[in-house]
Order: sequence, then structure tokens, then C-alpha cells
Amino acid sequence: MTNIIRGILRVTCLTVVTGLAGGATAEEWMNLPTMSAEQLESASGRQGIPFQWQLNENQQNAVVTGNTMSGPSATGDNLISDHAFGNMSGIATVIQNTGNQVVIQDSTQVNILINR
Repeated sequence: MTNIIRGILRVTCLTVVTGLAGGATAEEWMNLPTMSAEQLESASGRQGIPFQWQLNENQQNAVVTGNTMSGPSATGDNLISDHAFGNMSGIATVIQNTGNQVVIQDSTQVNILINR
């Protein structure tokens, strides 16, 4: 039953989002006036932005079974240099592992809200 409800919610959200977009083209978005620093400042922390409903879902189901190790096991160092993110822009994800027989699962969700 839960999957049915989730499916209905997804379809409803997509219908609302595509209906609100109204077929706006990239050119229409690019021709909008630039916001001033005061306008951006007044919108920080979602001030003045109407209610938004968002559903993010992620399932990860890794399994490690039946592995065996015998004898000495060497693993490498796990280092990040002090300037590793010096010129970074955007979203950075760092995953490190110093062990053996490990499953690492990672997920990144980026949500962008544009009100027109």
C-alpha cells in the first residue's frame, strides 16, 4: 500500500510541477532580470518562498556475505591533502575506506527551487 501512495504522490507532484512550468523555454528564463543583492538577501533561509512539498527517496541494499580473509591483510593510507579542495566549486563528495571487504554506498540528492 505504501508504494501505491508514493506512486500517486509522485504523479501528483510531476503534474503540478509540469503544469506550473507552463512550457517556459530556457530563453525565457535567461531573459529574466538579475536579482539584486537585497532581493537575494531577503530570500535567504527561504523567507517569502511559498510552501513547497518535496519527496526524496533512496534505497540502498548492499550485502557482503561469505567473505573470508586469511593471513596478514594490508590496507593503504587514507589521506586528503590540505589543498585538496582549494579550487573546488559546486558539490564535493569524498568517500574513503581503509578496510577490507567493505561495501560503501553513497547517494547525493540536489534540489533546486526556482520561483518565477
